[in-house]
Amino acid sequence: MLTRMREKGRITIPAKIRKSLHLVKDSLLSIAKVGDGILLTPSPSVFESVSTKFSKAAEEKGITLEDILKDLKKIKWKG
Repeated sequence: MLTRMREKGRITIPAKIRKSLHLVKDSLLSIAKVGDGILLTPSPSVFESVSTKFSKAAEEKGITLEDILKDLKKIKWKG
């Protein structure tokens, strides 16, 4: 599905998606930048808390995003 960003960064979430996620006016949503994309999830988001913990642990161990991306390229995905 496609949607267009409007004035002040506003977007419309298609009705089919809103209904399937039980989103209504004033529903809270979490938004996160993931690589070159955006992850938008109903709040509270498990992704948000897990990503915060992951980022903190990686930083403490000196692991950079570049390190992670290099390792991901080595993985052969099975689908």
